[in-house]
Amino acid sequence: MNQNKIILVKLGGSLITYKQDEDRIKEYILIIDRFRCGAASLEDLTTSISHLLNTSTLKEIFRTLNIYIKSNPAAKVIVIHGAGSIGHSLVLHLLKTETDLENVYPVIKLAVSIQNQLITGLGIQLGLNAISLSSHQIMLGYPTDKTSSPRMDAADLSTLETIVSNTDSVPIFFGDVGLTQGTHTELLGEWKVFSGDLVPNALARSFLNLEIEKVIFLTQVEGKMTGIYSKDPSLADSELITRIEVGSRTNRYFNSNNHEIHFQKDASKSKYDVTGTMEGKLRNLIDLAYQNITSWVIGFEEFDKALRGEAVGTRVLPDKELDTKVVFLGRGDAFGSGGFKSASIFVELKNKILLLDCGPHTLQALKASGRDTTQIDWIVITHFHGDHFGGIPYFLLESTFQAQRKKPLTIFGPPGIEKAVNDLFTILYKREASKARPFPIVYQEITPDHSFEDDEILIKAFSMNHTPEAQGYRLHCNSTIIAYTGDTGWTDNLIPLISDAQLAIIECNFYQSQFETHLNWEEVLKIYHLAEKTAVIHLGAEMVPEINTLIGEKGLLIPLEGQTIRI
Repeated sequence: MNQNKIILVKLGGSLITYKQDEDRIKEYILIIDRFRCGAASLEDLTTSISHLLNTSTLKEIFRTLNIYIKSNPAAKVIVIHGAGSIGHSLVLHLLKTETDLENVYPVIKLAVSIQNQLITGLGIQLGLNAISLSSHQIMLGYPTDKTSSPRMDAADLSTLETIVSNTDSVPIFFGDVGLTQGTHTELLGEWKVFSGDLVPNALARSFLNLEIEKVIFLTQVEGKMTGIYSKDPSLADSELITRIEVGSRTNRYFNSNNHEIHFQKDASKSKYDVTGTMEGKLRNLIDLAYQNITSWVIGFEEFDKALRGEAVGTRVLPDKELDTKVVFLGRGDAFGSGGFKSASIFVELKNKILLLDCGPHTLQALKASGRDTTQIDWIVITHFHGDHFGGIPYFLLESTFQAQRKKPLTIFGPPGIEKAVNDLFTILYKREASKARPFPIVYQEITPDHSFEDDEILIKAFSMNHTPEAQGYRLHCNSTIIAYTGDTGWTDNLIPLISDAQLAIIECNFYQSQFETHLNWEEVLKIYHLAEKTAVIHLGAEMVPEINTLIGEKGLLIPLEGQTIRI
């Protein structure tokens, strides 16, 4: 599948619905109550929903988008719209009598689905090949108030990629309601509102063969230029933030005069809003920037300029120095707990591409993400358990017979790495293991006393508490440091390993149980703050049911398999 660059356009609910029109909302709520008891028809409900849609604005948006697509035939666009007054006011009304959304989920789902069908139909009438897609398909397990790791069924993702890659259709997602796991969000219990603001993040993390080029958030601010403000926009001294530079250490905010200003958290919130304030939206935009995606927050008047990439509204820009890519190929333990793949991490570091560990699922994960195995220069192994190095024979087979690799491959590891790989290869494929490879293989032993340095990349080893040979690694490249524990129980060596790292990747096999050779959540919380950003992997069966309640806890990242971050 060819790599396609995608533009995501998010239509704010406040822009495309009459979110503050009390009379229209009261009429809608009245029809909802009558519909639920059989006193109003589906046609009545559809009519009341249409009255809440700002069709004139939607028409202008779709006309602009249609002109852009016709002028740029290679453009791939996905539209996401919020539920606005059609979803928010309904949820708040129903929660007055219900303890959670489970009993009223069908009517909420019906209302936002009707809204989406009306919007999709309007797009078709104005020349777009619009096609409705439910965000619930990609949002299962995605909390509404934290940046986290959604799950996507492989078939759903493949279908979406096919639609975007092989047709000129414009998928239209929408803010939705659905079942999730965990109970973090207040009032909503197991049924949660999936804000349309979260869909761009879920898509950006879930796409394997599609590249998100930019995200444009269309919204409105009453009486002022549209964008993100330094404080509540209703205050006279609030300033429009024209540029946010997202860095690995700090985020910087600039006004129209290019002066750095302070962003003050906005506690204000519409009475018809169940998914948070601008602070939450900004958190999602910053998360996109960490994935090297530029975002715009603009009004409709600036839409065509943002499509062309001009500096309008508020732009959220990735740090130019975020040039290290880390992809989490697997986050599981040796038992496949949670259905997760064995731990392995793909790293693009300066002019080298490497794997941290190579378990039995690594080759499949690489191919599922569309990556060419011949790109990989180094494989770095922490220890000789099968879920961490058992994939090397398969990698070597594929490199020989399918990829027909020619360039050298270096395999790093503790003392005995060459014998361990050759012994395993011989057990699995005796005849193939005895033959010479058509490409050079270099085995490089690393120990705490003997580091490795090449091409401005330094690899330092630290003894871990797991197997006798188990090591964690600290990768240095210019000012970037990545620390990886591999499998380990508590050891004081964890402190120098992860201290001051831009990214620490730490195992956490258990939630509460104490085990000498594996860490639990409490132990991770003791050390995570030593690094600027910490990702938790090697999740065992005890961690699986806790994931959705722990996502975002203390700023820790529990990455999705296939998720990419940049540092």
